[in-house]
Amino acid sequence: MQSKLSAGKTRRLPAATADAADSRRRSLSAIIAHKRRCRDAGLPDSATISRMVEAFLASGGAVTACPAAYVLPVQNGAGRQG
Repeated sequence: MQSKLSAGKTRRLPAATADAADSRRRSLSAIIAHKRRCRDAGLPDSATISRMVEAFLASGGAVTACPAAYVLPVQNGAGRQG
């Protein structure tokens, strides 16, 4: 991979830099394609969402109930006076 310098000259990038740039380019292309597919698919209706949830639960999926963040006391001294 080559990079343009301000004077119009080109220089060769190190292999690792070129590989990283190529990886970013491929990732960006994949992200753009995914966004385009999602936009073209449109929003799911209630029936589609229900089928998706039923399929998830039927395949062994489970809803995870996480404890609320404020269950544990915070010992950082906030709110103390004097």
